Amino acid sequence: MVDVDSGPGSVTATNPPETDVLGPGWLFVPADRPERFEKAAAVSDQMVIDLEDGVREADKEKARSLLRRSESVPRRACLRINGLSTAHADRDLELAREMGFRSVMVPMAESHQPFTQLADFSVVALVETARGVVESDRIAAHPNVNALALGTADLQLDLGSRDTKGTAGVFEDLLAFARATLLFAGRAHHVPVIDSVHATVADDAGLRRAAAVASAYGMDGKLAIHPRQIEIIRGEFAPSESEVAWAAAVVSEAESRAAGAFVLDGELVDEVIIRRAEGVLARTQ
Repeated sequence: MVDVDSGPGSVTATNPPETDVLGPGWLFVPADRPERFEKAAAVSDQMVIDLEDGVREADKEKARSLLRRSESVPRRACLRINGLSTAHADRDLELAREMGFRSVMVPMAESHQPFTQLADFSVVALVETARGVVESDRIAAHPNVNALALGTADLQLDLGSRDTKGTAGVFEDLLAFARATLLFAGRAHHVPVIDSVHATVADDAGLRRAAAVASAYGMDGKLAIHPRQIEIIRGEFAPSESEVAWAAAVVSEAESRAAGAFVLDGELVDEVIIRRAEGVLARTQ
C-alpha cells in the first residue's frame, strides 16, 4: 500500500495511487478499537482499519470519532469503508480524506459502482456478491481499482449456499470458482488479488489448508481477523526450502550461460522456467 499520513490533511492526487503488496498477511482491526492499532500494525503486513462489518450499526459514528482522535494510526493502512450505497459512505470518505488515508477498501464491489469518485485513493475492491464475481474482470479493468479481494461470508449468503449434514465442504467448490475468476481478472489487468478471511480463529489446520490453496493458486495474500492468523498465512505463502534451493540453482546456472535453454537435474530450463525461479527468489526478500 501507499504511505498514509498519520495527521490530518487533504488528498488532491490526480492519479490513483498504486497498490503495493507488502506481504501476504492482511489484518482487519475494528475502527472502534484504537487500542489494537499498534499491535495490528506490528504483526501484519497490511493493516485494514474496519468501519464496516467490524463495527455495529449503532456504533458507526462513535467509531469514526475514535478513529479521528486516535494518535496510533499507522503510516501504512487501508480503511474499509461502508458500502458506497449506504448512508455511511460519504462520512467515511470525508474522514479518510481528512486523516490523509491513501487506501480504501470498498465492500460489496460491483462494476456499476462509482469508483470514479475515488480517484484520490488506492482502491481495494472487496468482491462479496455473485454479481461481483461475474463482473470481476470489469471491476479490475476500472482505472481507479488497484487491487481485488474476495469476501466469502457475504458471497455464501448471496448465493444461498449452506453446509448441511453430509455436504460439509461443498462451498469449497464455489469458492474455488470465485478464487479462479478473481485471479484471472486480476492478472489480466495487473492488479493484486487477496484471498478471503478464514472465519474460525482457532482452526489453525483449516487456515493452513486455505492459505496453502490461495498460495498455490498464485494469489498475493490473504485477509485475517486475528493476529494469530498472520504467521500461518506468511508460512504458507513463503516458498519452501526445496523451492528456494531449486530456484537458486536454476538462476545460478542460467547466469553462468551465455544464452539458450539447458537441462538441469533432468529438467529442461528455458526462459519461462528462469522467470519462475526468479519469482520464487523475489518472494524470499
